[in-house]
Amino acid sequence: MFTSENVSGKVASKIFVLPSSRIFPKMAATSTIKLYTGARLPLLGLGTYWRVPYAYTMGGKLLPLKSDDYKKTAYECTKAAISAGYRHIDTAHAYENEEEVGRAIRDKIRDRTVRREELFITGKLWATHHDPEHVRPAAVQSLNKLGLEYLDMYLIHTPWAFKNPGDNTLFPRDRDGNLYFDDTDYIITWKAMESLVKDGLVNGIGLSNFNMEQTQRVMETCNVPPAVMQMELHPYLSQEKMVKFCQDSKIAITGFSSFGAPDSPIRKKDDPQVLEDKVIRAMAQKYNKSSAQIILRYLVQRKISVVPKSSNKDRIKENTEIFDFKLDDDDMTSLDILNKNWRALRYESVSKHKYYPFIKKAEDEPSAARASQ
Repeated sequence: MFTSENVSGKVASKIFVLPSSRIFPKMAATSTIKLYTGARLPLLGLGTYWRVPYAYTMGGKLLPLKSDDYKKTAYECTKAAISAGYRHIDTAHAYENEEEVGRAIRDKIRDRTVRREELFITGKLWATHHDPEHVRPAAVQSLNKLGLEYLDMYLIHTPWAFKNPGDNTLFPRDRDGNLYFDDTDYIITWKAMESLVKDGLVNGIGLSNFNMEQTQRVMETCNVPPAVMQMELHPYLSQEKMVKFCQDSKIAITGFSSFGAPDSPIRKKDDPQVLEDKVIRAMAQKYNKSSAQIILRYLVQRKISVVPKSSNKDRIKENTEIFDFKLDDDDMTSLDILNKNWRALRYESVSKHKYYPFIKKAEDEPSAARASQ
């Protein structure tokens, strides 16, 4: 029986109990995963990356990244999420909206919706800052933009690195137009990350987009183990082996692109639409939920935190309504079986980098580990 825990460690109401709509924000706020550090990572968080090169506003209009309206969306969505009960806000230097997200966080603290200690704020070190000399300045820059004194979690965004041109360019290119790769070993970067914990700038550190071998390599050489791993996770990419490896290693998991990145501008015409899957849609009807809620519930039931992004206030609220029901074992297995080892975000532009983490064909892992148990 799956239960949730509040920040004090006390067991809260069992998830399948149907609460009133006023209870959803509280359940979203108190349903957590305990990290090895003792901190609690909320199962539900807000992703603040609204797809390059475009972002959706509240009204559905497509806007260029960096536009004033895009930044307004970041501010409004973050405020709406905190009001709806979200307590994990997932940010990154590369999302180019830390100022707006931080202003929303501070405004919700100021109006007493939430206290800073009730929030879990994640930041990420971008690929141009892997040189150890750049790690601390990058973290301080993010803190200054967010207007916060510390981060709850700071992740290495990618195992691959780019040359730092010194002008905040996210994707530097050489004279021929090729991405300007840098061979800085992420092990060296991790050592600099550890100093951020010692100095109190961050409470914990972790990884994102690393594969199993890369993660193991960090663990074998570290003084401060990674507390969180972010990876793409959805029914078409269940990553059973990687999930088990991380959980056995006491690394909590946050899944991103939980819906298969349906609005990504880099999608291919033949890419599958996870939200339109017949099994998922039938399950949504069975539980009187949306397909998105079924997917999120599937992940949190696997003790995986999720950070869905949305620019729609109703959907932001809807995403909190995943703690009032429980998928039965047969349905969990049915969702496991959907695994196709299909990755929506393949990062093909960096596939020639020495630290590119993904193999170019489907991973050799069972489609449904639970089905064989």
